[in-house]
Amino acid sequence: MNSCDLQAVLVSSDSGVVDSVSESLEKLGITAAVYRETSAAMQTLSSQKTDAFLVDRELDPELSVLTAMRHSSSSRYAVAFAICSQKSSSKGAFRVADFVIDKPLASHRVNRTMNAAYGIMLKERMRYFRHSLRTEATLLDSSHRRFIAQTSNISQTGIALECVAPLMVRQVVQLQFALAGDQQKLSCKAQVIWMADNGKTGLTFTDMSNADRERLTEWIESQFLRRLHPMAPVSARARSTYATA
Repeated sequence: MNSCDLQAVLVSSDSGVVDSVSESLEKLGITAAVYRETSAAMQTLSSQKTDAFLVDRELDPELSVLTAMRHSSSSRYAVAFAICSQKSSSKGAFRVADFVIDKPLASHRVNRTMNAAYGIMLKERMRYFRHSLRTEATLLDSSHRRFIAQTSNISQTGIALECVAPLMVRQVVQLQFALAGDQQKLSCKAQVIWMADNGKTGLTFTDMSNADRERLTEWIESQFLRRLHPMAPVSARARSTYATA
């Protein structure tokens, strides 16, 4: 599965809701997993990162799945939808939901809501998107010792690399590296957040100039958009811009 593909969880036992929402998600290239029990949907919170949760309030009156999502480590920033009927009411839904869709569902309203949420999903997925990056990096520790490392992948928030330097978790280093296709090096401070016995190390960026941050973000976005699902109906860059407006 493409790491850029958006994933959604739909919680409903209403065949009309399942058909309408699934069709709308499919038009956007979003893969939907349908659950007819809340317990099964809850399990996904501990096993995978999901970009959107759509919960039918007739099946889950307390919107417990959305509440659990907001407290999960993997999907707390996912886009949340509450699907409400006159019987289940939309009262209080916005406490945990970003969007509320009223029953009976109308295709044009569902599509309009999904289009509005699409850019938000893309923006959040890009934050975590990790792209392969094989290039040489230079590390400088607090004692001004210089080490050469090989990067393996990068995101907007951090980088993974292979290095024989005697680093320690929480240690802050000065880091320099170049992005593929860019001769100018980025320079930043980064903190070690994990280490493996084979020399692989994960760092999170802690201090980077605005100019370098912008270059990194644009590069990550360009890599992301190249791999984005081809069924996306509009420019993903336009969607991302819309989401930040």
